[in-house]
Amino acid sequence: MILQALTAYYEAMLKKSIVAPPGWDGAFKVSFWLELNDSGELIDVIDQRHDEQRGKKTVLVPLPMSVPAHVKRSSGVAANFLCDNSSYILGADEKGKPERAVQCFEACAALHHTLLDGVDSPAARAVLAFFDTWQPELSAAHPLLAEHWKDITDNANLVFCYDYADGRRTVTEDPAIKDAWQRHYHNTDPGAVMAQCLVTGQTAPIAATHPSIRGVAGAQSSGAALVSFNAPAFCSYGHEQGGNAPVSEYAAFAYTTALNTLLADRDRRKIIGDTAVVCWAENADNAAADLGMDAIFGLPEDRGVQESDVTAALKALAAGKSCDWLDGLILPDQHVYFLGLAPNAARLSVRFFLRDSIRRFAEHINQHREALEIVRPANDPWEDLPVWKLVRETVNQKERNPSPAPQLAGDLMRAILTGSRYPATLLNGVTLRIRAEREITRGRAAIIKAYYTRNRSKYCP
Repeated sequence: MILQALTAYYEAMLKKSIVAPPGWDGAFKVSFWLELNDSGELIDVIDQRHDEQRGKKTVLVPLPMSVPAHVKRSSGVAANFLCDNSSYILGADEKGKPERAVQCFEACAALHHTLLDGVDSPAARAVLAFFDTWQPELSAAHPLLAEHWKDITDNANLVFCYDYADGRRTVTEDPAIKDAWQRHYHNTDPGAVMAQCLVTGQTAPIAATHPSIRGVAGAQSSGAALVSFNAPAFCSYGHEQGGNAPVSEYAAFAYTTALNTLLADRDRRKIIGDTAVVCWAENADNAAADLGMDAIFGLPEDRGVQESDVTAALKALAAGKSCDWLDGLILPDQHVYFLGLAPNAARLSVRFFLRDSIRRFAEHINQHREALEIVRPANDPWEDLPVWKLVRETVNQKERNPSPAPQLAGDLMRAILTGSRYPATLLNGVTLRIRAEREITRGRAAIIKAYYTRNRSKYCP
């Protein structure tokens, strides 16, 4: 169900040109452009990183770009087309493994010759000339690379660019090169396993491994997997890797692209404890998803609406009426999805996955808000308590890394969105903090009141 919903969301975004088509990564982080001339010589290195404010710090971040989809690497050598790291593009060795660096460069050169030989484009010929003439052992001494060498070899992504008649741009935009990549991407491998896809229902080539999911805090920085089989204990009936749960290459690309797009959007991804929560609506409607996240996690500073507007919208939807939110119209029967993911080594754990109409979610969120209603101090700016503040009431804020019980975030979100009983870990965490700190805050009092009013037994009204 999760994969089908994400694939449908990808297709809805694709119709609106929000995401890249199959075979492309629409927001890949690129740090440097390598400009080539007609002879394949490196004539400029353009730093594409820019300053971005993150909390109190200003950091250099790469430029999101549309590039050919990358392969998923483990320990072997596997090159990517037009955009890759310094080991593959330059043959640079900064890990004391010169033989491997040469293998990476040769694999990259072979891939580009396979795809670009015979392509009628000056940029394509320049790329091939680069691979034919570049000397990896001299990379570190190249005058254009020396200035940025430490950053370039620090797992930065590099892409080729070329000075066209209408200006300098990356070769990933060259029509002839794009056509060559599309033919390669859609060319079915004769050795590919064909089976019925569990997501689309179509018989198609099955993805042995799925693209990585990026953006879940605590997971591997290179990305984690939602679906994977990497040991014999996980396999059955003689199947290997993705053959144990056949998902077509298209569906694997679609659902991971949709999920990565959600996780990269700070309005669509919120963190509670160790859980990353994302929300989306059918037909890629932003208004319904925005309202859902605003109602649970609180309004962002730049939203331009008041908490009273959230309350009015929820009441209208719960009554079966449509409402305007930001720049969109929300219909009460529109379906919305909430997904909670937690890190688990190289994989992701699903804390919860909920699907319902925005009307039903509005009803349950209203019930949750009513359960928490309590007299608030005059100096308390929060009209309604967002879920992250509730979870925060269960932990010692003086700890170096205060974090709630691992299951609490998922259990609490499920209780809020389905109208079910609050988890006992919520009450236990609050009572422990009260005993330890001898302080009853508005949040703690509201949690105790909400817990006992909602969870009361039918035998003890």
